[in-house]
Amino acid sequence: MIQKRFYFVLLFFSIVYLSSCSINNEKEIKSVEELSIKVKLLQSTFEAVKIDHVKLAINTYKINMDKISKYHESDTIDYDFNHTLNLYKGIKKTGKNLDEKHRTNKQNIELLVSQLDKLKLDLENNAIQTDSIQGFIDFETKNFGELSDDIGTFVTDCEYILETHATYAEKVRGYTVAFN
Repeated sequence: MIQKRFYFVLLFFSIVYLSSCSINNEKEIKSVEELSIKVKLLQSTFEAVKIDHVKLAINTYKINMDKISKYHESDTIDYDFNHTLNLYKGIKKTGKNLDEKHRTNKQNIELLVSQLDKLKLDLENNAIQTDSIQGFIDFETKNFGELSDDIGTFVTDCEYILETHATYAEKVRGYTVAFN
């Protein structure tokens, strides 16, 4: 009789202990899930960039600049053309290492998604010590912030290239035709 009570009490406390562990992690799991949603939104913003259009704009810039350097002397251009050309040259600076930035951001997104999935799984299985959980969440939140900044810069740069191309490419091309 005492042995049955002892097993019952032991079973009861074991269930309470296990359920309290999982209840304690619910808040943290929710935090990781919210962070995962933010990463997915960031990923969709990143993937919305039409990188082929950006590459076309950069290539068109290079072709136009080659033609201009071939057919004009610096003292033969007027003020309007020079002003347009200076604005158009922003593509060169902004487009530097664009492929590398695209590849790096893509890899970082995939890595962060994987890390968050593994963290959530570890939390669900109570595989992380309670006093370490917040440190892991803070670390992943910091990683998300840095990735968000990098992708924000990348998207802004791509938008600048596309807008500059749309605004000035035909004007510059017109000047190159005039030089021929």
